[in-house]
Amino acid sequence: MSNAKKSFVIGDHFDAFINEQVNSGRFNNASEVVRAGLRLLERDETKLAELKRLIKEGEDDIAAGRVYEYEDGEALLNDIMHGQHDD
Repeated sequence: MSNAKKSFVIGDHFDAFINEQVNSGRFNNASEVVRAGLRLLERDETKLAELKRLIKEGEDDIAAGRVYEYEDGEALLNDIMHGQHDD
C-alpha cells in the first residue's frame, strides 16, 4: 500500500465529522475515516455503473423488440414469482 501524502481542503463540516468519528473511537485517525469514505464512494460508483449498464441493456432489448407485454398486473406478478411467462 502506498503511503502517498496528499492535501485536500475539506471544509469545516467534514473536518468536524472526521473529528467526531475519530473521537467516537470507531477510527484511530483521520486517514482511516477518509479511506472508509472513499471505499463507500467506490462501492456506490461501482453500483451506479452496473445500473447504467443494465439500463442500457434494457434499452437495447426494447429497441431490438425483445419485450413481453403482460395482459395485466396479475400476469406480471405471476411471472415475477415463478420466473416464466407464456409466449
